[in-house]
Amino acid sequence: MTRPWSRRAVLCSAGTGIVLLSGCTSFESEQSTNSTTTPVSATEIASLECPPSDDDDEIVCSQTVEAGAASVYLLPTPTVGDTPDSLELTLTNASRTDRTFNPYSWSMWRKSASGWSEIEQRSSGSGKLTVTAGDSETWTVDTVIGYINESATLNSGAYAAAINVPNPDGDDWITCLAVFGLR
Repeated sequence: MTRPWSRRAVLCSAGTGIVLLSGCTSFESEQSTNSTTTPVSATEIASLECPPSDDDDEIVCSQTVEAGAASVYLLPTPTVGDTPDSLELTLTNASRTDRTFNPYSWSMWRKSASGWSEIEQRSSGSGKLTVTAGDSETWTVDTVIGYINESATLNSGAYAAAINVPNPDGDDWITCLAVFGLR
């Protein structure tokens, strides 16, 4: 025979349920109030600085590059798009020598109110691609994020993508960065 619930047990269970639900409710409201809008206009994207790099490589950023002066650079087209497959990243080799590098060795960052955070790399590949002198190579942002992390979702906000290529003016490497946004 089952014992009927006592008034104390009912009140205790109800109190526990209310406490648990109120904790979840406050957690959700804290998350929604802490979210900030991320820049998604071309003007806002142009005002951002490139993410800091841990490498000792020279950095060429789309925000500050002068296309006629840089030997190798990466530019987004357009600067802001609606979806990752609507944006292209074009690496231009304006040097006088061919550049051979691994076309799967991308990095990507997401901009938030607290700064840049790198998107976790879960995929990697090796290969060789040669971009001849005076030529360029183009990838969609959708393709690039697939090289990094196939399960990553890019939402509205500001992002930066980077690839390393040999420096035509020395024995080191150049990190080419492109800053772009998604609406």
